[in-house]
Amino acid sequence: MQHWFVYYKLEASVARDLDARLRRMQHDVVAASGVRARLMRRTDDDGGLATLLEVYEGIARPAEFESTLAAALTRAGLSPSLVAQRRTERFEDF
Repeated sequence: MQHWFVYYKLEASVARDLDARLRRMQHDVVAASGVRARLMRRTDDDGGLATLLEVYEGIARPAEFESTLAAALTRAGLSPSLVAQRRTERFEDF
């Protein structure tokens, strides 16, 4: 099983505005893939920027999940600049 951690920085006000859209996107991903998803915010950010972290756990078929996540991002209508900032780290159980 793989676990993916997707992180990126945004203006805090933009992060607040995107909250509902990101949660709907994750709901779509969960419904399509069955993985567990969480949306987190870094606790020690300064007031102007927010670091967001999307966590996806229990990924059995990474190639399929990658397609599912990409499609959900497109449907969510996130700006290309935001999508370009996203960094993904993939881990597996040791």
